[in-house]
Amino acid sequence: MFKTKTGPILLMVIIVMLSACTNVSSEQQLREVELPEKEMPEEGFFPEPLKIVSLGDSLTQGVGDSTDLGGYVPLLEERLEARNEIGEVDILNFGKRGNRSDQLLKRINEESDIQTAIASSDIAIITIGGNDVMKVVRSTFPSLTFESFEGERLNYEENLTDILSEIRTINRDISVVLMGIYNPFFMFSADVKEMKMIVDTWNASGESIISDYDNTSYVDIADLFRHPDQNLLHTDYFHPNDEGYSLIAERIESGVAEVIDAGSQGDE
Repeated sequence: MFKTKTGPILLMVIIVMLSACTNVSSEQQLREVELPEKEMPEEGFFPEPLKIVSLGDSLTQGVGDSTDLGGYVPLLEERLEARNEIGEVDILNFGKRGNRSDQLLKRINEESDIQTAIASSDIAIITIGGNDVMKVVRSTFPSLTFESFEGERLNYEENLTDILSEIRTINRDISVVLMGIYNPFFMFSADVKEMKMIVDTWNASGESIISDYDNTSYVDIADLFRHPDQNLLHTDYFHPNDEGYSLIAERIESGVAEVIDAGSQGDE
């Protein structure tokens, strides 16, 4: 019988296999070492926190809000935090029912908590002017004419200019969003024929004044309250109801987004 010499052949096969395994292991280790490093996220990838100070009258305070939580303020907070580019939002509310433009200016000049809030905020939102108009309405009703409001409108322009200047003196980098006023007498427009013209003129003054400052936005809301078939007013027929504040928050969100975008472009 023939005897086969399997021992040396088997030994060679085992050596070749072990060598192959060693080479595969070395190649795997080499590939792991050569993996490229991951790039860090670009600046701005993580949402930035946002601090806002709200200044003004009963619309900032939130009179007419059934939840008594601050009118448009908590709604705006929620809307802004839902945006990808914005992190936590903190809004300090300094609205005071009945404030006219001269009274808001006095508060900014004299109240340290307001000054501190302005100094530490990114954006200031202002609602003012409605009570300036109401001052004339109360003193001249029912004989309202366009001319009756002109003197008070000039005072409003001067006060608003001083308000904006004082805010920028406290914080030169703060952005400002100014909300226009609306006509609460739209349901009775047949009796107060010139009110729309008066409101439009006052809003034009506010828009013109704020446009002279950088990093600002004007938010018009007058058109929201011009539809008699849509009830956006509280039972006092003067302040917004919950739905009215919701629409106002939506408009102000657009104004806030505008100044944020402008600020981002300025940093580039």
